[in-house]
Amino acid sequence: MVVAGALVAVLAIVAIVVFRPVAQWTAEVAPVASVLPDHWTTGDKDAIGTAAGRQSNVWFTAAHGTLADVLYPTVDADNLRQLGFLVTDGSRFFFDTATQGVASSRVTDDRALTYAMQVDDPVHQFSLVTEIATDPDRPVVVVRAHLLGHASNLSVYAYLVPHLGGSGAGQTAFFDGSRGYVNKGGLWLAIGGDAMTDQRTAGYLGRGDGYDQLHHDALENRYRQAGPGRVTLTWKVDGGGGPWVTELAFGPSREAADAQLNATQNVGPQGVFDAYRSGWRQYTAHLTAPPGDAALFFHSVEVIKMAEDKLHPGAIVASLARPWGDTAPDNDGDVGYRKVWPRDLYHAASAMLAAGDTATAYDVLRFMGKMQRADGSMPQNTDLNGTPVWTGQQLDETADAILLAVRLSGKATGPDIEKAAGYLLGKGPATQQERWEEAGGYSPATLAAEIAALRAVERWEIATNQVVDRALPLHEIIQRWDSSVESWTFGPGYYLRVSPDGTPARAEPIDIANGGGVWDQREIVDPSFLELVRLGVRQPNDPRILSTLAAVDARASGQVNLVRLWYRYPHDGYGERNPGSAPPGQGHLWPLLTGERGIYNVLAGRDATVPLAELESLAGPDQLLGEQVWEGTGLPTGSARPLVWAHAEYIILAKAVATGTVDDRPS
Repeated sequence: MVVAGALVAVLAIVAIVVFRPVAQWTAEVAPVASVLPDHWTTGDKDAIGTAAGRQSNVWFTAAHGTLADVLYPTVDADNLRQLGFLVTDGSRFFFDTATQGVASSRVTDDRALTYAMQVDDPVHQFSLVTEIATDPDRPVVVVRAHLLGHASNLSVYAYLVPHLGGSGAGQTAFFDGSRGYVNKGGLWLAIGGDAMTDQRTAGYLGRGDGYDQLHHDALENRYRQAGPGRVTLTWKVDGGGGPWVTELAFGPSREAADAQLNATQNVGPQGVFDAYRSGWRQYTAHLTAPPGDAALFFHSVEVIKMAEDKLHPGAIVASLARPWGDTAPDNDGDVGYRKVWPRDLYHAASAMLAAGDTATAYDVLRFMGKMQRADGSMPQNTDLNGTPVWTGQQLDETADAILLAVRLSGKATGPDIEKAAGYLLGKGPATQQERWEEAGGYSPATLAAEIAALRAVERWEIATNQVVDRALPLHEIIQRWDSSVESWTFGPGYYLRVSPDGTPARAEPIDIANGGGVWDQREIVDPSFLELVRLGVRQPNDPRILSTLAAVDARASGQVNLVRLWYRYPHDGYGERNPGSAPPGQGHLWPLLTGERGIYNVLAGRDATVPLAELESLAGPDQLLGEQVWEGTGLPTGSARPLVWAHAEYIILAKAVATGTVDDRPS
């Protein structure tokens, strides 16, 4: 009896030792800390994506091989600064894949928005490879990662910096069971995956959170919850030597986000990646590409389609990026280039028509109809509802709307053509802002758009038997503006960028935006004068066109790999002085201007294969064209990449080189 009793006692002790739960948390709630505003990520993205259909209203971008922005429920609503991975051996080094090492990205399927992103650590000889997709049926982002060439003693941690609702402020984050959660107001993010371990913590950004602790090699303090505030979640990944998966699911409640996450996990990561790829392949199967290597052509169409909002058909934003976002506070309310510019819409729709996606072009025209104001004008830009955001008047945008509306007349409802024409006639020809949105006066590019638009209206009125009572017949106004282009804008042997008072021969000062300084207007030339040729207002071999080409090449060009590219104009300040800074600084070379020069070459009967090849080179293995690139290297700056307008120019140029016809030139 004594022996038996002792045995029972020993077993009881053993049972307590074996089954007593280990204390997972240092404390329930992380210590409260005051946290200063955070920032976003660079505008230089190396991957972007969303499912091809409208069912999944979530988008992603990546920067330096790391998931950066996650946009939900609309393409302008950012909710994340990063989901990155941290690598440590627990004693000697700490490696942040979002900021360290050598990052690269390449498209893995020319008919889909699929990428393999890689960050290499040449010192410790390992690489992290990441793929990202969105579930085509629900708002869930799936990240699949794999550590290559690593020693067995390396540990990987996931590090999440949420910015729900467009700012890091006011969030609460916590772990519950095998998942993490972030919520703010009526928005919830649920984080799941197959490799989240119990080594995890919630914390406050920059105040002893997981990132800070891992600089000292381990998570010494682990908190289940943090917030409200600028919070983070960190957890150790158990990859087991193979790939691991992390899913981010959104919803208006915890239950809704969990339900979306459950459904995606039931499909499985490979099922999601396969469906994502298949959706884009089905979309591109209906496109028409020029002969030859059409990889960048297809990808450019996909980039434009990707930038369209799922809940507002036809609302294509200029870019998913916020230029120089890594220098911008996370609480200023600016969505960057995730706005809708009529000018960019016009180019996007023209490119989609050239590629055979007429349905999207019709949606664009309908959205332009929503954007149009009561006076007939088009706003500088709008949100996704068509509500004006910035307040500048740019007459080329109203002209662009006319050109598209006339081209698609009878195929879709769009802006009121007569109202738009009336606005041009009443406010033109001088514009408050030219197409670079900075200077007012008489701009060759704006004049070209106005004249081409009024000519299109005249043809449309004849074709549709419209009778409009005007003080002067439309053709007389067109003729007067056409005959005055040179007196308003042609200075000492070339067209000026803009002449504030229409007196181009005078030494009139012009103030360059973004700290560019004050200069004599006669010193500022701009490649955009070529719109005079593209829109049929002047002939390619007009001596004034040729002399301005020479002036632009001499004063507003630079070189990349011994090939000439162009600045917007001399002394442009819209760019960074050096990597990591932001405007004001120095404007750099714009790839879309290479597209425009190539289009001019086609119209002039010159060789356009070099500009086409240069754009393809600038796009690189990730097939993304940015707003600006650095001189010499051609590498993207911190501005917006990809830029929808640049990809639209590539599509028009590629088709023009193949056919000899510029698809968007007014007939």
